[in-house]
Amino acid sequence: MPRISGMDMLKAVVTDLNTVDEAHRAFYIEKNGKFLLNVTPAEGFELDNVSGLKTALGAERNNVAILKEQYKPYEGLDPAAARTAIERLAAFGDITPDAAKTALETAQRLSALDPAKEAERLAGEKFETLKGQLTAQMNLRETELTTQVNGHKATVESLTGQLQNLMADSQVKSEVAKANPLDDARDAVELLVSKYVRTSMKDGKVVVDVIDANQNPRIKDVNGTPFTVADLVAEIREKSASLFKPDEKRGLGITPGNHSAPAAGGVTNPWAKETWNITQQMVLENTKPDMAKQLKAQAGVKD
Repeated sequence: MPRISGMDMLKAVVTDLNTVDEAHRAFYIEKNGKFLLNVTPAEGFELDNVSGLKTALGAERNNVAILKEQYKPYEGLDPAAARTAIERLAAFGDITPDAAKTALETAQRLSALDPAKEAERLAGEKFETLKGQLTAQMNLRETELTTQVNGHKATVESLTGQLQNLMADSQVKSEVAKANPLDDARDAVELLVSKYVRTSMKDGKVVVDVIDANQNPRIKDVNGTPFTVADLVAEIREKSASLFKPDEKRGLGITPGNHSAPAAGGVTNPWAKETWNITQQMVLENTKPDMAKQLKAQAGVKD
């Protein structure tokens, strides 16, 4: 067998046999695509893959270190005493030490309580809770009732206003109709009368008052007799007779005793100096704007 010098150390395994001195290649055998040094075991020594053993050895050493750390709290503990303690602890079943401690503290706290005072305190807390609940319910109910009342109040006010308007309109139309206005002037007369009519509620009844230009109630005499809508219509008929049908058949705008020449169409020109009449001007502008424009031109009045 060739001798191996100290400088020619043989590797345990090679992947390429050509890397080994030719004189030593006979010492290798092929296994699993590699070339292993063929060594005969002797006196407990042999060639083997120790990487797995090293890994296992490292893991075991780590487990031993962990176990030593876990064991430290129990150093000096008597095994027999520990076994007895475990048996006693088992008698408590699933009760944990923390749960037992909490139960003990609760029992001690309850033992220190005065039953009479505790009952009074609990009753007081219950009373305050119920009081708060009732107060909240009462406040909510009060809010609901207030909302309902306000809604009803608004409805009543609206209906009252409508009733007052209807009463005023009804009385104005009735009195104007009695005065027999011209068909074309009826709306204007009603509008003029309504301008000086005000309604109010007195003792639950609708009262219709006639007011002046300053919004003050009008009276007929020193005795304070109220000036009625009928009085107002009669006053307007007297001042503006041309807005009403005369008792005798005469043309529109010819008032009794007025002998001035009428304008075109038989209508007295209310813009003329000698027959100036603001009420009739308003009526014509609202009912016959074309005629009003013509009469203005005739009287020399510019818009």
